Amino acid sequence: MTGFQKIANRLWFPLLAMLVSACVTSNIIEPKFKETSYTSLEPLHQVVSLAALESCCLDYSLESRIPVINFPALDEPAEEDTSIADIWVRMRNGFSFPAVDPEDVRSSIDEYVKHPQLFQQILQRGEPYLFHILNRIEHYGMPAELALLPVIESAFDPFATSPAGAAGIWQFMPNTAADAGLDQNWWYDGRRDIIASTEAALAYLNRLHKRFDGDWFLALAAYNAGTARVQRAIRRNRDAGKPVDFWHLSLPAETQSYVPRLIALRAIIENPRDFNISLPDLLDTRHFSTVEIQGQIELKVVAQLSEIPLTELQYLNPGYERSVTPPNETHELLLPDSVARVVRERIARLPQDQRIQSIQHRIRRGDNLSTIAQQYRTTVSVIRNANRLKGSKIIAGDILIVPVGVREDSVAGSTYTALM
Repeated sequence: MTGFQKIANRLWFPLLAMLVSACVTSNIIEPKFKETSYTSLEPLHQVVSLAALESCCLDYSLESRIPVINFPALDEPAEEDTSIADIWVRMRNGFSFPAVDPEDVRSSIDEYVKHPQLFQQILQRGEPYLFHILNRIEHYGMPAELALLPVIESAFDPFATSPAGAAGIWQFMPNTAADAGLDQNWWYDGRRDIIASTEAALAYLNRLHKRFDGDWFLALAAYNAGTARVQRAIRRNRDAGKPVDFWHLSLPAETQSYVPRLIALRAIIENPRDFNISLPDLLDTRHFSTVEIQGQIELKVVAQLSEIPLTELQYLNPGYERSVTPPNETHELLLPDSVARVVRERIARLPQDQRIQSIQHRIRRGDNLSTIAQQYRTTVSVIRNANRLKGSKIIAGDILIVPVGVREDSVAGSTYTALM
C-alpha cells in the first residue's frame, strides 16, 4: 500500500462521519414556518414582512395609472448612529417644573405603573413627533414636561377624538382651535396636523402661563378646564382668604387629576428604574421633513412613489381629512427623512392628472351612501372611512371621496379615543 493510500484510508471514515452528521443536523434544525404559531400579542406588523405590510396598505393594482418614469433610487437608510443620545436624556435636561414630592402624586404614578406595556406603547407611538415637539418647546423656552402632555390628552394618537369633540394629539375643541388660528374645513383639520397643532398648543399654553402670572400648574388647569373656570376658582378662594395655588382650588375632578398626571409622567421619565418601568429606546433625531405640494395629491399615490406604507403617511399627515390634499393651494406633506428628497423629485415629475386615484363625487339630492357605493362598486364602509363619517348622513352639494380598489382596514377614516 502506497503512502498516499494509507493517508486516504485514515481520512475516509472521519470524512464519512462528518457528512452523515451534517445531513442529520440540517434536517433537525431546518425551520418549518408553517408549523410556527404566534402566541404573542405583539402587533402583526412586527411578525410579517415589509412587503406583506405594504401590499395590505397600498393599492398596487392601480399603479398603471401612474406613468412609467425613470425615478432616481430611494436613499438607503443610514446606519444607526449609536452616538446619538436618546430623547429621554434631552427631555430630562429640560425639565423645569417646580419640585413636587412623588408621594403627592403617588396615585397618578400607580395608574401608569399598573399598565407598563400600554405605557411603553403610548411613548413609542409618540416617537415620530417628540423630536419636533421638543425642538419647538426649547425654541420658546418652555418646560420640557409639556412634551408629555399628549400622553394625557390623546395617548399620542393624532386620530383621537374625545366624546366632547376635541381632536388631535393636543385635543383642541373646535372653538378653541378657531381662536388659535387652526383651519377646519371639509378637506383639512388643523387640530390633527402635527406641526400646526403643536405650534398652536404651545402658543396657547404660553398665553395661559402669562395670564396666570407665570404659574404653569394654573396654566395647565386652564388648558384643561378653561380660563374662566380657573379664574372663578381663584376668585372664590381669594374671597374666602384661602391659598390660590392649584393644589387648593376647587376644580372639576378631571382637572384636579390632570396636573398630577403630568407630574407623575415627569417622575417616571426622570427615574424609570424607581418604578420598575422600561422606557422605549427613542433616539434624539429628526423623523420627518416637509415637502411642498402644489394642488392636490392623494396620500395613496405618495405612498406608491415613496415605497412606504400608506398608514405611516397617514400618521404623519393626519390633518388631511380625506387622505388627499385640498385643491388649488400649496400644501406641506410630512415625509420620513430617508425618502423626502427623492419623493420631492418624483412628485415634481408626476403629471397633475395622475396625482388622484380616487373619485370625487358631488352629492346630489336623493343620494345616500348605499346608492353611491353601488354606483362605484365599492362599500358603504370604505366611503365612510375615507370621509371620516361617523354615521350615514350626507349633505347635497358636498363632495365625497370614493376610493378605488381600497381595502376596508385603512386608517384614513378611523376615529380613535385615547386610552389614557
